[in-house]
Amino acid sequence: MAERESDSRLELGDLFDELGGKAFPVHSSFYLGELALFAFLGLVTTGIFLAFFYEPSTRTVTYQNQSIPAAFASILRINSLTLGLIARRIHHWSAHIMIAALLVHMTRVYFTGAYKKPRDVNWVVGCVLLLLTVMAAFVGYLLPFDEFAVTATGIGYGIVSSMPWIGGALAKLGFAGPFPNQFTVPRFYGWHITLIPLLLAGLIGIHLLVLFKLKHTQHRGVTKALREKAGETRKGIVGLPLWPEQALNMVVVFLAYAAGVSVLAAFVPVHPVEVFGPPVAGTPAIKPDWYLLWVFGVLRLIPSVEFTVLGGTITSEFIGGLLIPGLVVVLIFLVPFVDERLTGDVAEDPMYAYTDRLSDRPGRTGVGASAIIFFFMTSAAGYSNELGIPNDVMALATVLFVIVGGLAVYFAARYVGNHSKQPSAATAVSKGGHD
Repeated sequence: MAERESDSRLELGDLFDELGGKAFPVHSSFYLGELALFAFLGLVTTGIFLAFFYEPSTRTVTYQNQSIPAAFASILRINSLTLGLIARRIHHWSAHIMIAALLVHMTRVYFTGAYKKPRDVNWVVGCVLLLLTVMAAFVGYLLPFDEFAVTATGIGYGIVSSMPWIGGALAKLGFAGPFPNQFTVPRFYGWHITLIPLLLAGLIGIHLLVLFKLKHTQHRGVTKALREKAGETRKGIVGLPLWPEQALNMVVVFLAYAAGVSVLAAFVPVHPVEVFGPPVAGTPAIKPDWYLLWVFGVLRLIPSVEFTVLGGTITSEFIGGLLIPGLVVVLIFLVPFVDERLTGDVAEDPMYAYTDRLSDRPGRTGVGASAIIFFFMTSAAGYSNELGIPNDVMALATVLFVIVGGLAVYFAARYVGNHSKQPSAATAVSKGGHD
């Protein structure tokens, strides 16, 4: 009776029927979004557990006869709990999985051209999601408050401070004063557990809303086969309904994520705070995680420069740490809009968009390959000293690999595209016979 009453007032039955019949793509690459979502849920779940035991303070406390910062001591206590260390590791690896899934997901969207209007909105939302996830990871660096954490955050403080004209004020605003100080940990902790997760949850909701509103993209051949089979000329979408097929597939993806992150947490150590110890004077040799390693590499490749423009000091730290990475991020945001401006290529039907093959747009494919090579080479530059390669040689190699690699992929995609469009000899003879 209560169910019928709520249905008559809110029409929930119709809503569930509509959502349950929503078609989802069948290709496995489309499950990367679900993987990122489950990793986010894993971050939230383990983060709630860790929040019960973490103390966001740098006040000095006594732990096991040692006078150490409270934040560092709370991490040691968490590690001593029955599930504490495994929760920390799941939290750590979930962040890596989420960032990796988002990156691969956006790469698929780029190379298939699935960002065309009106899906350009979701491209921008996805870019912001990726940036916020990386930001959450960065502010989480400081929370253990060991020597590694303070040094890594100090590098970030120096990069922000290097911005001409407003860098000093902006760094003090973001880091709650000159770093390190007693207020930075509480501020970063607040961002890490409230502001950034809330923004991520809201953007994920917007992303899903757009997905439900628009049909998913698919290959042209799939739609053509559907029309021929149905004997109709209308457009159609091939996919699985949300309930129960897609729901079961999502359960499989979740179990795969849970199994993978559990194996990583069980066998791969993360950030051994006991080894680094509490912060002391001196700067240990550290490198950022893989998703920020390319910025570290760019910093190394930029030669030492310093000059003044309109009273603002331009340094190599600003060029390599903010200017070049900032330009790269802006270009990624603008991909759909620049693509449409240069090519005039838009979705033929906003509701029924088709994916492109790599050979359909060799220019886009070549640019994407150059970008991947750029990120790979700049990340490798972060280990140039260990590899024994001088920075100037690494910089020259990066430029050459980006240009030559991109052009090679472009011409290869163009050749494949032209070759696939040409009819075979058998087809040409067959057509000639009919004439």
